[in-house]
Amino acid sequence: MRRDPPPHALTALGANEAVRCTHRSLACAVVVFAAWVAVPMAAGLPRTCEESESPVLVQVHGVRSSQGALVAVLYGDNPADFLKKGKRLASERVPARTGSVTLCLEASRPGRYALAVYHDENDNKRFDRSWMGLPEEGFGVSNNPGSRLRAPTHAEATFEVGAGRTVVSVVLRY
Repeated sequence: MRRDPPPHALTALGANEAVRCTHRSLACAVVVFAAWVAVPMAAGLPRTCEESESPVLVQVHGVRSSQGALVAVLYGDNPADFLKKGKRLASERVPARTGSVTLCLEASRPGRYALAVYHDENDNKRFDRSWMGLPEEGFGVSNNPGSRLRAPTHAEATFEVGAGRTVVSVVLRY
């Protein structure tokens, strides 16, 4: 006689087989979560890039150390919102790794966006500046504008997101 699993049973697909959890347990939840994360990561892309309709794949170059975290922030088409606290549309925080790091942000729809990335080396969850207002941590914006004597403008950092994946390369400056 075959018994159906209880209604709270969880099912996750592994590499070649299904793992069925027929009771509520931490071990079961861990197995299901691991399978849920592993499938998109097997392609080498952050999970949200595989699931999003308008993903922005951010390639960050020039990371000088593995200390702290990298933070990428996506802003919309309004120049007044660019680099303003509380005006971001999306953000992602990932562990830093010397050299290059790839992460993904989700654009809500095709359109114009701007991107800022900073290396929070001391992991204090803020972009540190000196008493003169100059950056004390590595930073960069989309399109990698050249001026170092002032903050980049929205116009310099704006890029188009269409249907499908958009790749943006940002080089950090320290």
